[in-house]
Amino acid sequence: MCRKDLLNNISATLEQCGLIESSLKKSMTYQRNIKYPSIFSDKNDHAHFVVYLPERTIQIVAKYQESNGTAIEKLAYTAMDAARTSYDDYLVVCAGTELLKHSRAINFLNLNKSAAPKLSAITLGELAKILEPYLPKAVA
Repeated sequence: MCRKDLLNNISATLEQCGLIESSLKKSMTYQRNIKYPSIFSDKNDHAHFVVYLPERTIQIVAKYQESNGTAIEKLAYTAMDAARTSYDDYLVVCAGTELLKHSRAINFLNLNKSAAPKLSAITLGELAKILEPYLPKAVA
């Protein structure tokens, strides 16, 4: 798997949950690569996905890293970004050997809920289960 595969797998999971890709921002749709202002002036960040559910709007960010390096340090920015999201929830889907090693990335991010209460770090396998309570009963 690579980052591109992770993004495609997130799209596939969203579609399996009954969502369709659309720019209309209607319930049961999602958008990809949404630009929004960064915490740094004159810079933009990108939400990999914004999901529009009947009762919630969720920002999804994909984080993937296989190699050793500064994975945890890079996630600190993600926690800061989650603290200021305008959406109801901010999900970080973590993948790759380095991020999932001993659940390091997931534990690190979830420990930052006091500063970013909308933040939840998960694996791809958990995404559908997280969305399920917010889906119409006929779809779930």
